Amino acid sequence: MIACYARVSTTEQAVNGHSIDEQNDRMQKYCDAMGWKPCKLYTDGGYSGASMERPALQKLIKDVKAHKIERVLVYKLDRLSRSQRDTLTLIEDVFLQNNCEFVSMNENFDTATPFGRAMIGILAVFAQLEREQIKERMIMGKEARAKQGKYHGSDRLPIGYDYIDGELVINESEAAQIKQAFDWFVGGMSIPKIVKAFNAAGIEHRYGRWQESVLRHVLTRKTYIGYIYSKGTWYKGTHEPILDDETFNAAQAIIERTHAESIKYNRRYGKASSYLGSLIYCAECGNRFAKMTATRNGNKWVYYTCNTRRSKSLAKGRTCSNPSWKLDELESLVFGEIKKLQFEKVKPTTDKRPQTLSKSLSEVEQKISRLIDLYASGTLSRADLEGKIKALNEKREKLNNELDRLIKERQDQLTQDDIISYAKSFDDVLKRGNYDEIRAVLTALVDRIEIGRDGITIYWNF
Repeated sequence: MIACYARVSTTEQAVNGHSIDEQNDRMQKYCDAMGWKPCKLYTDGGYSGASMERPALQKLIKDVKAHKIERVLVYKLDRLSRSQRDTLTLIEDVFLQNNCEFVSMNENFDTATPFGRAMIGILAVFAQLEREQIKERMIMGKEARAKQGKYHGSDRLPIGYDYIDGELVINESEAAQIKQAFDWFVGGMSIPKIVKAFNAAGIEHRYGRWQESVLRHVLTRKTYIGYIYSKGTWYKGTHEPILDDETFNAAQAIIERTHAESIKYNRRYGKASSYLGSLIYCAECGNRFAKMTATRNGNKWVYYTCNTRRSKSLAKGRTCSNPSWKLDELESLVFGEIKKLQFEKVKPTTDKRPQTLSKSLSEVEQKISRLIDLYASGTLSRADLEGKIKALNEKREKLNNELDRLIKERQDQLTQDDIISYAKSFDDVLKRGNYDEIRAVLTALVDRIEIGRDGITIYWNF
């Protein structure tokens, strides 16, 4: 049996005139002229040639592998795929491996001849080249818009703005959150406390609850004083700023000063500094534990204690009865757990959520492509197109952001080899007594340590 495969994507049907019906009609006439019968049609309307995740193509592959097809016919090579790798995979690993010939009408060659097989590889290169050129033009277009002060229209909009008719427009609800966050920060409130205040009040932005990493990014983004970012450069934008320069610059001064003090602290105090500082949290009240020094009966005592317990003023009158820990006792316990890791079979958690999100994102993209194709063919009105695509764009935006977050988490995870390597080297690191080295191992392996009445719990970075 002969398989005739046809495909259109986005606005190709309107621009190039290669409609599904026209491709099928020409291929059927070609089959009649060649005496090839019977013919079965496989059509993908509204699917990009950059991916092989197309229903009709997958059905064709399945039939070829089942040896139901002896020859595959396309009107033009790029109807099969615009990816060099995918094109050669289909022809060499699917069609030819299953004794199925491939014929392209427009290029006038087939895989039944050595010359035809050679030409397939050459034309596949040019099919991918065209796709890469389109991608490059899109990147250049985004940079050109940035230089003109216009936002490039990414799916990941900055919090505080909507994207309407090619311009950033202030979202009043989110803009109020941005202003409040900057006011609190410039007024001396820490990032964790700002996040805690937002979440306690149930205040969310378009991507969900506030997180420390999100707020840190927001506090350094010049978008809020009227600039557009592209490829490492900020350009003066045409959109309305949310903040005044004075407030934004005051926030940057605090960030720079805090960073400088952090570096200075680590270098100045060397091995005498707190190894577990910033990693310990109270399981009772949620506050951090801090290193303290006291003298009792002429003896110096160094210990870790809950910040709420040691300073009522910091906690605005609240107290905490969680016990303190001797510094050497707690550090010895944590260091011992790290050394044990080299003998344990510890594996990072397998998370299948990125694959699930990628599949959902692909489905949304396909639906958008099909809608655009229907609009280009006159089947769908502009009003219907805008109504349907708005919901799909919102869904795509949420999926993209969640996928980015999970991918970042996965990139930060340690492998089994990393864990064993850190654990094995830890004894030598401790013997050298270098503060920076010890802290590097601790922060690489340990996410946080929680101290409760019944003991401690270590949460690892894997």
